[in-house]
Amino acid sequence: NSMMSLKTPLDLFLHELSDSMSAEDIVLDMLGALEKETQNTDVKDAITHHQKETKQHITNLEKAFKLLGEKPEKTTCHAAEGLRKEHDALKKENPPELVLELGNLAGAAKTEHYEMASYTMLMQMAKNLGEKEVADLLKENLDQEKEMARTVQSLGKTLGKEAKAQMKDAEQANS
Repeated sequence: NSMMSLKTPLDLFLHELSDSMSAEDIVLDMLGALEKETQNTDVKDAITHHQKETKQHITNLEKAFKLLGEKPEKTTCHAAEGLRKEHDALKKENPPELVLELGNLAGAAKTEHYEMASYTMLMQMAKNLGEKEVADLLKENLDQEKEMARTVQSLGKTLGKEAKAQMKDAEQANS
């Protein structure tokens, strides 16, 4: 029975923790795709770095389940799945390279913010349940998601300036 009954705060916490495990698996998969798509060295470096972190996030979630004496339920994070579908839809439009890069960074920003919201809530739930060690593992994940969100924001700014310059050059060439 993959559907667990949500009768207690602990049930809900385990369900949300399982959902985050699914999200991290989906994100790890998406990072692999993004790494192949990007032509930008800085973006590639950030993705490679976050792939390592994401693997650690999964390990931290596995440790959290062990500490709780529980196993993750088989579930799909519909939010992460939706973000993946947005990425696929963007790619189907065949945008020029720089536009795809900017679109992918926008998608990455949305993903990081979703994960930050999830880990913030999970940390609070762990504290409410008196699970300090679990809360600490979740904080590790949260801090890395915050750092990646800042990196994505900064890369978006840099690539946005490049795009603006390209548009100016194109306008001058056409006039």
